[in-house]
Parts: sequence; C-alpha cells; structure tokens
Amino acid sequence: MRKTFYCVTALAMLVFSSGLMAAPVEFTLLTHGDNSGRLPQPSAVPGVSGDHLIQTSDDITYASYNPDGCFSFNFTNPVGEWPPDYPPGYAEGIHSMTGSLVLDVDLTDGGTVGVNELAYNGFITSSKTAYQHLVKPGDPGADGNHGPVNGQPNSGSYSASADSDWAFSVSIDWYYDTPFQKHPSIDMTFNDYAWDGFLVPVAELTSAGMEAAVLDDHLGYFGGTSEDFESWLLNEVEPRLPASAQYLLFAQGEAHPDWTHPMMGMTTDGLVGETIVAYTEAVVPEPGTALVLGLGLWMVVLRCRISRR
Repeated sequence: MRKTFYCVTALAMLVFSSGLMAAPVEFTLLTHGDNSGRLPQPSAVPGVSGDHLIQTSDDITYASYNPDGCFSFNFTNPVGEWPPDYPPGYAEGIHSMTGSLVLDVDLTDGGTVGVNELAYNGFITSSKTAYQHLVKPGDPGADGNHGPVNGQPNSGSYSASADSDWAFSVSIDWYYDTPFQKHPSIDMTFNDYAWDGFLVPVAELTSAGMEAAVLDDHLGYFGGTSEDFESWLLNEVEPRLPASAQYLLFAQGEAHPDWTHPMMGMTTDGLVGETIVAYTEAVVPEPGTALVLGLGLWMVVLRCRISRR
C-alpha cells in the first residue's frame, strides 16, 4: 500500500512538473497610479533635456508633459511632422500604456516563447486613446489587405540564466488602433516586429544579481536619466513592483510600419519605437530545475513500474 501511494504521488508530481515546464504566463504592464491622461516628456535628443521615465532631475516640467513619467510607452515619428509641443524626434504614440500580454514559455525546448495575447492602451493626447493588439492567423489584420502581416510566428526565445543575461527575444505581428477612424480600426500594421530585452527573476534584482548579468537599454531611450541602467532598475523599478511579483520583463522594439492607412499622416517611412516594462506573479522555472525534477520523477515512476512486475 505504501509503495502504491508513493508511486501515485510521484506520478502526480510528474504531471505537475510538466505543467511548470510549459505554461502560459500573464504579464501586467507596470504603471503609475496617477499618470492617466498625461503626456510624457520628449525623448532625449541633442541639446534637449528630458526622457520618458519617471520623474528625474533632468526632466522638463511643462504642464503638457507627464510630471510622473511612465514605464511602458509607444512613440511614433512621422516624417516631416514636428508638433509644437515636441522637439524634433518622437511624437504622439501611446503614452503611459496599461494592459497585459500572455507568453507561453517552454524551458524544456531550448527556451521557446510563444506570444498568445497582447492588449495595450494609452493616451495619444489627454482626451484620445489608442490601442496595440496582437495579430494572429485568420485575424482581420492578416487578411492580405494590410501589408504582409500573416499572424506568424509570434514567438521567440528566452535564455533563463544570468550567464546569458536573461535574454528575451520575440518576433510579433501587431496592429495600431488610433482614433483616426474611430475604434475599432486597423491604422498601422507591423510584420515580424522584433522585441529584445530580458526576463529576469525579481529575486535577481539585487546588487549581486546585477554583477552577474548585464541588463541594458539597447535602444538608448533611457539616455539622460542615468549612466547606469542597472541602478535605475534597482532604485526606481524594483521598489515599485508588487510584493508578489516573480519576474520582470523589459523589452524594446523599433521599426517602420509595414502598412498605414493612406489618410493617417503616418507613412511607412516613419518610425515606431516602444519600451515595455511588465511583471508577472507566476513562476517561470529555470530549465535546470525543471529538467532535473522531470528526469528524477520519471526515474521514480519507472522504478515503481519495475517493482510491480
């Protein structure tokens, strides 16, 4: 009886461990509670102080800018258009984004990542909202009328170790829904849009953890805020995470649209860049832990089967 109980328990743990190895994980964008409807500072350009981050000593403090900054944002750079409230560089876009994304992380298959869901929203102006959504195969955005978007692959990879800098990289198809044609509408599409960054355990957001890995802002959007990006993570981001947060996701992308609505004013010569700062309260097991647990439990189950013969 004891051996039967032991074997059944081992089998149950094996099933549980397989669920840990590949499971959808929801990430929530990190936001400020008081930045709704506010616009961020302009991006850092030569001769201009300011950044897209939370309030720091080099920020511009005009009333039209966001005095509290933002973490996740999407900016557009329409060619030849310089709105009066911005210096030459990025303009409009989705500011102070809120929302979530769902990743399917499988650490037993070389760290593959599938992007299952993505839904962000935020302000273009203090009274106009815009949205960013994932395109999947069969969606209206993949109907052949909006550029080469086909809803694939929406996937990438994750290297779950400090030695590989917790590297996260995915390629996604998505569309931009602006107030131009009212909501819902498809106003810009992006095919195979590359996101790069890191997915780091919150437990590694320490001085020792930063010494073991190199985490950076590879697009340089955070220039002018701190010469040490890792210090910014430790001092400004980590303290603002919920106590239950397990992992921090930081990802950036920059690309020209593959298709734009002819009347939008934004053309395929324009540039769209974004930064995503998100967290999850779920656990993404490291591959060594998952594989050792799975292998060990398989051996226990096999031993149980042999002993019953």
